[in-house]
Amino acid sequence: MDTKIDQIARNYIQLIPMLYRKLDKPTQNTATRKVPSEITHLQYHILEELFHQKEGSSMTQLAKSIHISKQQLTPLISKLEKKGYVVKKRDVNDRRFVRLLLTEKGKTTVSHRLEEFHQVLCDQMSRLNEEDRIDLDFAISKITRILKRME
Repeated sequence: MDTKIDQIARNYIQLIPMLYRKLDKPTQNTATRKVPSEITHLQYHILEELFHQKEGSSMTQLAKSIHISKQQLTPLISKLEKKGYVVKKRDVNDRRFVRLLLTEKGKTTVSHRLEEFHQVLCDQMSRLNEEDRIDLDFAISKITRILKRME
């Protein structure tokens, strides 16, 4: 393997937990926590995935996108459905096909959490000097463009 590619991969892997730790800070204070304590981290991950699937998702598609089996997903969806975060709707064109969609409660939960992340990042970036902000903006834009090409 090319040593440069290997080093880039190692650096990228180190970046992931750093980003997560920066974004996860607001949830450490339960007083400001926007994710209800009645749902688990994995259930919240399911809500996030559905939030980005405006037309909904099948159980198979969702299980594949979050990297768990359909058998593992089924009880998680049942709990989210009972708590009012998710609904199942039959496809109008194919009654055998069931779509999973977020309810308003589910959409609100995810959008509040994303707003919280946004605010935390803005607060953290406000502590940077102008040059660092310009560099960060350039780096994020560049990484985003490159990752889109890798899809």
